[in-house]
Amino acid sequence: MLIGIISDTHDDWKAIAAAGKKFREAGVELVIHAGDWTSPFSMLKLRRAVGPGVRIATVFGNNDGDRYLFALRSAKAEVEILGEAGVVEADGLKIGIYHGTSPILVEAMAKSGLFDVVIYGHTHKPHVERHNGVLVINPGEACGCASERKTAALLNTETREVELAEL
Repeated sequence: MLIGIISDTHDDWKAIAAAGKKFREAGVELVIHAGDWTSPFSMLKLRRAVGPGVRIATVFGNNDGDRYLFALRSAKAEVEILGEAGVVEADGLKIGIYHGTSPILVEAMAKSGLFDVVIYGHTHKPHVERHNGVLVINPGEACGCASERKTAALLNTETREVELAEL
């Protein structure tokens, strides 16, 4: 199974469309957004970009303020909001997701033994490493607003290999 991973879209609709196209062409079955959509309307743009039938799950980031409107838009966009942090099970993997505003919590998740994969965002820097068999992934920033590098990631659940993708 392929999982598309994205974070820090910050309402960049062109980056959202590019990520959706890349995910659709790769055949992803699940998209995980690690927070900082900024506007709830961006969820609808991602849904249109990946198409129907693809599961989308997300956590809140520090720039996702209007939680009420996020709840309304998520229902229409068929996006699962997991809260501040959450867990998704996919293809036998337990995946912990947190935006990453506290690096010590990301590290604790990786060391906890509860997850096979930990996904986070917030730093706007792509990062892939392993902690005692736990795969830790930050797809970087889709918006390119901090680094001018727009990235997302693809996770192959069978091989546990991660491909960083330029958008």
